[in-house]
Amino acid sequence: MNFTINQNVINESIFIFEEKEAYAGVRSIAEKIKKDIDLVFGVRPTSTDEWSQLASCAVIYGTIDKSPILDSLSESGKIDIHELRGKNEVYLLQVVEAPGNGVDRALVIAGSDKRGTIYGLFRLSEMLGVSPYVNWSNVPPKRLEEWSLDNGYKYVSKEPSVRYRGFFINDEWPAFGTWVHKRFGGFNAEAYDHVFELLLRLKGNYIWPAMWSARFYDDGPGLANAELADEYGVVVGASHHEPCLRQGEEYKYVRGKDSIYGDAWNFRTNEEGITRFWADGLKRSGKFDNVITVGMRGEADTAIMGKEATFADNIELLRDVLRTQNHLIKEHVNPNLDQVPRMLALYKEVEPFFYGDEQTPGLIGSKELEDVILMLCDDNFGNLRTLPTEAMRSHPGGYGMYYHFDYHGGPISYEWINSSYLPKVWEQMSMAYDFGVRELWVVNVGDIATQEFPLAYFLDLAYDFDRWGTDAINKTHDYTRVWIEQQFGAFCDLEELKAIHRIIDGYTRITHNRKAEAMNADVYHPVHYQETDRLLSEIDKLMAEANALHAKMNEEAMPAFFSLVYYPAMGNLNLQRMHLLAGKNHYAARLNRMEANQLAEQIRACMQRDEELVDEFHAIDGARWYGMGLSEHIGFTKWNEDECRYPILMQVIPARKPRLSVSLDGSTLQSEGSGWHLNKLYMRDFKRPDATEATFTIYSLSDQDASYEITCESSWVTCSSYAGKLDGIHTTSETITVRLDRNAMNDESAAEIEVKLPSGVCTIIVDAQLPDLSGLPDGIFVDTEGYISIEAEHYCIKQDAGQYEEDSAGFQLIEEYGRTLSAMKVFPTTRYFTAGEDAPYLEYQFVVQEAGDYEVKLYMQPSNPVTTDNTLHYGIQANEGEIQVWNTIVRGQQVSEYNRDWATGVLDNIRRHISQIVCQEGRNQLRIYAVSPGFVLEKLVIYPVGKKPAASYLGPTESYYVGKS
Repeated sequence: MNFTINQNVINESIFIFEEKEAYAGVRSIAEKIKKDIDLVFGVRPTSTDEWSQLASCAVIYGTIDKSPILDSLSESGKIDIHELRGKNEVYLLQVVEAPGNGVDRALVIAGSDKRGTIYGLFRLSEMLGVSPYVNWSNVPPKRLEEWSLDNGYKYVSKEPSVRYRGFFINDEWPAFGTWVHKRFGGFNAEAYDHVFELLLRLKGNYIWPAMWSARFYDDGPGLANAELADEYGVVVGASHHEPCLRQGEEYKYVRGKDSIYGDAWNFRTNEEGITRFWADGLKRSGKFDNVITVGMRGEADTAIMGKEATFADNIELLRDVLRTQNHLIKEHVNPNLDQVPRMLALYKEVEPFFYGDEQTPGLIGSKELEDVILMLCDDNFGNLRTLPTEAMRSHPGGYGMYYHFDYHGGPISYEWINSSYLPKVWEQMSMAYDFGVRELWVVNVGDIATQEFPLAYFLDLAYDFDRWGTDAINKTHDYTRVWIEQQFGAFCDLEELKAIHRIIDGYTRITHNRKAEAMNADVYHPVHYQETDRLLSEIDKLMAEANALHAKMNEEAMPAFFSLVYYPAMGNLNLQRMHLLAGKNHYAARLNRMEANQLAEQIRACMQRDEELVDEFHAIDGARWYGMGLSEHIGFTKWNEDECRYPILMQVIPARKPRLSVSLDGSTLQSEGSGWHLNKLYMRDFKRPDATEATFTIYSLSDQDASYEITCESSWVTCSSYAGKLDGIHTTSETITVRLDRNAMNDESAAEIEVKLPSGVCTIIVDAQLPDLSGLPDGIFVDTEGYISIEAEHYCIKQDAGQYEEDSAGFQLIEEYGRTLSAMKVFPTTRYFTAGEDAPYLEYQFVVQEAGDYEVKLYMQPSNPVTTDNTLHYGIQANEGEIQVWNTIVRGQQVSEYNRDWATGVLDNIRRHISQIVCQEGRNQLRIYAVSPGFVLEKLVIYPVGKKPAASYLGPTESYYVGKS
């Protein structure tokens, strides 16, 4: 018979066997599992430590070496605990027949250690359909009548891919701080019970607790927070500037003129006081399960020494600090220092202190760091900084990574709602793992709220890299589908789940292109390439789909849907829409278009909707998330919210007579038809062989009725309207669609559309002359617009490197990565190449009308160099000519809010690099070679020197290529 759970089984007798010997934290988690089972079956199971009271069908859990029942089952051959022994955080789930007197069959959950047992218990919940967010986000599971496992079922989990996996609660005011004080009364153990449960359900094990105003070891009250973490098996660490188990906030409460800790956070002038401060922290908290942060930074996360200190001074200070801290840890925690997990964060200025320079040796290789985890960092915007070289990977302490989904700092903070895009997280963190960063991963999630989706991915990637890592290229879409089904499968049908998927993919990609706080009216161009209108159309579609789902969402599932999907999506999309409309408003106002006044009203509605969304978030589910939406997020002008501002709304005064203007959409060309001014506009859209229609728009410049008439003598050209009237109040513009029938053109290639306006006649000259494509194979791009724009995946030839599979390397497509279509990156990610020798390359072919000097602008992911030489090279070659090798990193560029080149790259989420080539008339070929790790190509734009395409945020839309459907 199978192992079955239903109401009768649970009601029959006591269902769960709970040994006296079990860890207290494991028993606490078992209580949470009982709640989960109650949600699924409507009956709360009971537990006992007396075998004779058990039901005939039962759940048995325990941890090896701390469970007599597991020892007994192992000795009788019912289970094999040797599969678990010596393993880290591994669990066994097995259906066992006749485990003991009176019990017919049992589901045995055995852990190799405390966390292994906890993960095994939560695995049972997941198998029953319970989301890891059941408590945090109130995600309801589907009610079941019965659930069963086949007789003989057995599952042994893998060891986690990364040893320590967790998150950092940071930048927690005003949101998370307000939330914990309103809901729990402070940063206390009741609040952290909520947080630890989420961490463990997501298979994490490590946390940096809140620290802006909080004191983890005092707020419990007392040590209750630390004791609870230890009970649950949660490993506690601290941020990069909180050494020796003392939080940054603690010192200001104990410092003073007469304090035993002195009154200066300065190891040179107050060594005795600081050393005592650290020693007391280790004596107080060293008994718990910790990764002890070592090193030192200045107060409030600043540089360790003043500007007057030399590079060597800083390094020597850190060396003295580390030497002192190691001595203290040996004295107060464990004399065997190599048995104490320690971590040094190479964050900001500490990174160069570690590496040193040509004149000054750094800390790298020093005995003070022999067994210390070296935590590398991203640039606070999701782009990795240096990574271990092959020689560095043998460091016995291993490496960690501090990553960001939230950041409070320059050039512009982002800490309101989720802006993380899974393909980017995958591309960067899989490369970290490839480079040997496998000991510790921690991500800054700010307030946690709205970061639930990327956080689950980050921790799943760390837990099971084999499933979701480098070999799982283009599987983030699959992950999103699985995650959505886990949260909403109980209440949504297949089409609704697909709609949620489109919403999440859509809003995260849009905000990946420009984060909410960094968005403003000047980011996207209001008319060029219609990038603003295209994005507005996409946003409107996503918002409509989200609103439709909201309107019919099951009441029980609404809190989870609102917090996990609707609020982060609508908040982001509404804000993006507001700034896009502001850009259109400013442009229209400069041209005195009456549309500006309508746009101003739409922007006001967006402002109002922003406030409503936050209020709704704070009110839903009994104010479950009150406070979590309080972060400022509109119109940042600096790194923080000081002087942030709403968009400026422009309005126009109507002309005192009927006036209209005509504009070709996608360009700045416009005319009122006066004979004294520009009255001919050239429409060149139809020079593309795949163009079937184009548009122009007629705008009102007054609030008086104004009529237009359209005529065209060419029978192969048709317009969607030939006459109309605009009143400038209700109807401020009308877009005319032009279509042509190429089969009816005969030998003609041009036509004239005359638009009669109050001020005269505007003539639109339709240029439909097609390029000569004879003899051109598919995939070759053709210049029809004065430039050629190519998405990176549309190469003609892809040449990999290496003769044999074990040493092969080549570009691979990363789907839906980047700002427009996708990206190309070389795998393995750790390899260096020599262009023209062993480097893989992509070849693009294109046709230009004139020979001469051309510029090639590459659009790349804003990767940082993986080494300290500050280089990230690629090679470029035109028509079998000389290969040019370029460094994409501008000389002197640093990861610093004061460095314009780096700041532009992270805000735009793109790096651009221009090189020159010589093209011949007609067909050309261009090769892009991979040289350095981290080179990710998204797009190329080729144009004659001195004739740059019109400015835009996303760059010119892709040009026509032969065979384009």
